[in-house]
Amino acid sequence: MTEHNYFFPDFLGKMMAKVDLRTQYEASLLSMSLIAVGLVLTIFYLVVYFEFALWYKILLVINGLAGLLFFSSGIITTFQQYQSYMVVIEFQKIQETINQNQSGKGGKDK
Repeated sequence: MTEHNYFFPDFLGKMMAKVDLRTQYEASLLSMSLIAVGLVLTIFYLVVYFEFALWYKILLVINGLAGLLFFSSGIITTFQQYQSYMVVIEFQKIQETINQNQSGKGGKDK
């Protein structure tokens, strides 16, 4: 059994471990953004077009704003992690190129 699978079964843990981190960040950013847009549209539709009591409409708006705050926090954090990851990947590529150039010299520094 693979270590650190949390509660996921071994076969699922192995599949999820193969997903590229960049792909995961991009999928998270897209899905959280779409859910936030869907939340805004849903709250707007419910408040404007449904005949709910005023207290419930107020509750819907407050809950919607809290949901947007929650999603925006997740989007911002994920975006910052995505940017950091991309910087590290670029640095690794540059470092790899430098190492290849140095090893092409036969290990001589001067």
